[in-house]
Parts: sequence; C-alpha cells; structure tokens
Amino acid sequence: MQKTSEPTILLERSSLADQVFIHIKRMILAQELKGGESIPEDKIAKTFGVSRTPIRECLRRLERYGLVKINPRSYATVTEVGSEEARYIGEVRSELETLAARNLAKKSTPDDINRLRELTSTCISYIENGDRGEAFETDGVFHLEIAKRCGNPYVYNILKTLDAKIQLIRIINCTNCAIIHSDIEIHFQIIEAIENHDTKSASSLMRRHIGNFVDHTSPAEGE
Repeated sequence: MQKTSEPTILLERSSLADQVFIHIKRMILAQELKGGESIPEDKIAKTFGVSRTPIRECLRRLERYGLVKINPRSYATVTEVGSEEARYIGEVRSELETLAARNLAKKSTPDDINRLRELTSTCISYIENGDRGEAFETDGVFHLEIAKRCGNPYVYNILKTLDAKIQLIRIINCTNCAIIHSDIEIHFQIIEAIENHDTKSASSLMRRHIGNFVDHTSPAEGE
C-alpha cells in the first residue's frame, strides 16, 4: 500500500509561475515572512511539488517588484525598510496621491466610482475576516486605481514603483485591525468627494488619509 505524503498544491504548468509568485507575496503581506527573514525555498518547492528553479524565477520577479532581496550565491530575504526611508516614501506618497485624488475629482465617471467602491467594500470584507494580507493588497490596488485613472501617467508610474515598499511599511506599522478598518472607511469619504467633483475635499481627505500612513511610519516631530 502506498504511503500518504504531505499534500502538494497541484497547478497547471501555464499558471505555475504566477501561482507561486502570488503564494510567496501573500506570505509576506500576511507577515508569515517578515523583513529580513529568509525565504524557505525548499519548503515552498515541496508545497507546490516543483524544483527550486521556478521558485527562483518567482523570487527574481519579487525582487524586481521590491518585496525580496536576493543575496549573491546565497538565500533570498524579505526586503527591509528603514524608518528614514519609510518617512521619505510617506512624504512622496502624500504629495502624489493628493494630486491624483484632485485630478480624478475633476473628471470622474460612474465607472471610476463603481470600481473604487467595489475595492473598498472588498477590502473591508477581508479585514472583517481577519485576512490582513489580502486587505493590504486590495488597499494598495485602490490607491493605484485612483492614480491610474487620474489622467497623469507619471503619477501612476511613480507610485507603482513604490508600491511594494508602501505595502511593507503598511504591514509593519498597521497591526491593529480596528485602526486599519477606520483608515479604510475614509475611502468612502474620498470616493464621495471624487464623485461630486469636489477637488478641494478630495485632496484634503486624501492628504489626511495618507498623513495617517506617515504618522504610522515615523515618530512625531516638532513643527
């Protein structure tokens, strides 16, 4: 009689790389793997029933995305973000996302509003179910969606390059589900301002919202 072995995740070959990529990314976003920790390549390879080759390919993708650092002739680790770097990113993010919200408020369509509401509702559902990894990822999509639709492609391109580190900073500093839920609820106010073409409210609400992110990333400083 054949021995039962530890179950593996069976995947179609065409989707293998994407599925492994998503799996490792979710491990990081859910803080199963924290900044500076090594990626357990052998364990992941066993889980998916594959060699380490596709795992390494996915790690290279994650390195380009910014979540992983591959050490030469050694193991890969989760990217770490220092407090000073986090503060710089928070400042840049505040300016760009405020601009994006203001620009989208000038030209928003029902399709824009429906998409933003859908993402916010989905994000809250994940939080209420205790799935912080999916909540953080969906929250990131919400903010990038505003940038994508704001009419200035440079805003989106810059924020896209910062997205991985923004995710890492959010994960490290936003550990209280009640605070996360409260922060996400502000999305509905931002959406309403964008829908009403209220550029002043859209930009001020977004600045306040991202200000919470900046406050979470660094100690308060005197004016």
